[in-house]
Amino acid sequence: MSKIDAFEKRIIEQGLQDEDLIEYGKLLGRVRGNYNKRQHCYTTAIQFPEGKADDAVKLIQYGLDNFDDDWFSTYQSYLYIGKIYEKTGDYKRAFDALLLARGVLGDEQEEYIKDISRDLLWMKLHIDKFSYSKEMEKYYLCYSSSNEISKSFINNKVVLAIAEIIVFMHQGKTVDAKRALEEARQICTPGYSGALTEMLLMHNYQERLKLTPEAKEFLDKIDI
Repeated sequence: MSKIDAFEKRIIEQGLQDEDLIEYGKLLGRVRGNYNKRQHCYTTAIQFPEGKADDAVKLIQYGLDNFDDDWFSTYQSYLYIGKIYEKTGDYKRAFDALLLARGVLGDEQEEYIKDISRDLLWMKLHIDKFSYSKEMEKYYLCYSSSNEISKSFINNKVVLAIAEIIVFMHQGKTVDAKRALEEARQICTPGYSGALTEMLLMHNYQERLKLTPEAKEFLDKIDI
């Protein structure tokens, strides 16, 4: 095992101290190219257990701050920081990280913009306690224009359905809101099979709904 591999294994198991970043910088000096250096930070960070979320974020941020690279690497890094915070339930910091990822894209990467709009929508819904805002509707409209396959994954379908409940209620479209509520609740039933289920099973992947407690509470309590 190389020195850098041993170091990365140690910080994954024991956690990251401030002085470790100095040592890591020296070890990364032997790695060619900023892309590879940043990837070391990223691929090590994603191995941290959930209880060490702050360490994972610190390591990704270290790569961002010290090794300039292309837009995709930067986008991917901020996107994963958002995912880390989402797992901890810190939706505000997740949203802020996703905004940084969105900023990297400018207006040139249309499909990536649509994809991240879904994540921004989901975080915004949690921050606002599942209430309407113009910003939330903006993200909803952007993601809803993405391709049908992207929208067909179970987790994506429930995000869209919840957003539609809120948007349609704001617009006074009660019938449409009820339809969206029925769809969301159907997706949440045990054993629900999405449109992509059979295709995904051919690739040895079984979809599972990952509904947050906040979203479940919203669907359980809402009455239209």
